[in-house]
Amino acid sequence: MAMLWPRELPTWVAQDPRRAAEIQVFNRLRDLLNDEWSVYYSRPWWGLSNSGGEVDGEADFVLAHPHFGVLFIEVKGGQVTYESSTSKWTSRDRFGVVHRIKDPVQQALKSKHILLKKFQNHVGWPTRRVRLGHGVLLTDSDAPQQGLIAGYERELFCFATQFRDGLDQWLLNRLDIATNDDIGPGTTGVGAIDATIASPVKLRVPLHRELDGDTAAQDLLLTGAQLQALAFIDDRNRVVIEGGAGTGKTVLACELACRRVNAGKRVLLCCVNESLVNSLRDRCGRNTLLNVCSVKQIIDTIQARIEESFDVVIIDEGQDVHWEDWSQLETLIFEGGELKVFFDSNQAIYRARSDLETKLNANFISLSLNLRNTKSIANVTEDLYRGPLIQCVGPKGSPVRVIDTKRVCEEAVHLIRDLIGQENIPPQDITILSEDSYYRRTLASHLFSSGIKSTTAMSRNYNSVVIDSIMNFKGLEALVVIVLATQKMARSLEFSYVAVSRARALLVVIGDFSGTVLERALSDSKLLTE
Repeated sequence: MAMLWPRELPTWVAQDPRRAAEIQVFNRLRDLLNDEWSVYYSRPWWGLSNSGGEVDGEADFVLAHPHFGVLFIEVKGGQVTYESSTSKWTSRDRFGVVHRIKDPVQQALKSKHILLKKFQNHVGWPTRRVRLGHGVLLTDSDAPQQGLIAGYERELFCFATQFRDGLDQWLLNRLDIATNDDIGPGTTGVGAIDATIASPVKLRVPLHRELDGDTAAQDLLLTGAQLQALAFIDDRNRVVIEGGAGTGKTVLACELACRRVNAGKRVLLCCVNESLVNSLRDRCGRNTLLNVCSVKQIIDTIQARIEESFDVVIIDEGQDVHWEDWSQLETLIFEGGELKVFFDSNQAIYRARSDLETKLNANFISLSLNLRNTKSIANVTEDLYRGPLIQCVGPKGSPVRVIDTKRVCEEAVHLIRDLIGQENIPPQDITILSEDSYYRRTLASHLFSSGIKSTTAMSRNYNSVVIDSIMNFKGLEALVVIVLATQKMARSLEFSYVAVSRARALLVVIGDFSGTVLERALSDSKLLTE
């Protein structure tokens, strides 16, 4: 097997449909070539033009063999077309969308010239002329019957059938080994290539790209699962939808609200948590047929004898609604109207889900897939969850980080600086949760001194980390969640469950919480991961 740089494709690359052709080539070269070949994927370069201006680009693939030479390859997927009247190249993807692309031969040629200059600056590069070649892989396009291609010789191109059946011979032909008197780079020359375009890129994939890949995979899962759940919910007029954290209850609530509004229905969408109300408004947008508010606000209007009625009433986080408030909420629904209640049994304070079904004369649907959290995070929430069985179907994700310390705020500041400064995670993607108001005030002050702005769950300002209590963040989520744990908080099943389940891709727990339910959940998760 060839020596690959990187050894494996990062998650964010492997799950990017725009890179499907490059992924196919990467896998083909890996399986086809022996260990004398070095294959470098996606090598960026920068240089200066003849006029002194900056130019930059990327070599899709650089192949190096100590005896045969060095080959620079550009990859284009889809149905590639060249229009001679306009000198334009296009590619039609599998969805029929046409994309304007650059001249692939010129891209490969530029990569060859600029990267060669960089190789020559390394002491290990041969003094004699090294055999070089360039070409284009068109993985999905058939070869034309005859003639040149955009003025280029056909031999520069490897088409779909040849890519499948004769790629190895095309690679050797492009290096013209039989007639070209130039030499291969040798092992020292390959070492010079490693030092020039592999060593700097051998660094780990930045954390923010890994997290982006994880959330992209979750979103793909979410779409199909939601459509199936919506089909069941649509068929029932009065329904309680039960699911744990991460099962997509809030997303479904918003989707239902928007669908009913688009159908001309008057809709009430509400919940107890004021911070979640703001998030629901942002998700659904403004519409005269849609009222998004807190349960308290709508109860106040009823008690003030302000008459309001709706075709559809949707309650998110229904487990937080006081038992005596349900009768008043019922009065808001037109006769024959719809009532949809989303409910998390693990957070139920006032009554069990079965009691609510009976009181509301509603059907029951269970959401059984955790689509928001990575498996690493779900392993922690599993020990804290007491509702119906839930299966996490997302990616494995980054390991949960546990920092056992009494210097909670100092460690948190150091971590947040690193996440923003070194890992390039946007501040607004980071949320810090704590039930200790002293921790929240101290952390906000320390971050401000470091030039990092903070906000609350209610505001969630751009370019600011969120610092708030766990209860104020109920129903919300963040790419990265840092929990500042105290003994009191970590002994509470509900607080621990809500806090850790808010994270989509990275969970960090900081504090001294030995002997608590949270510690046991984290320990069990570590055993599962290992």
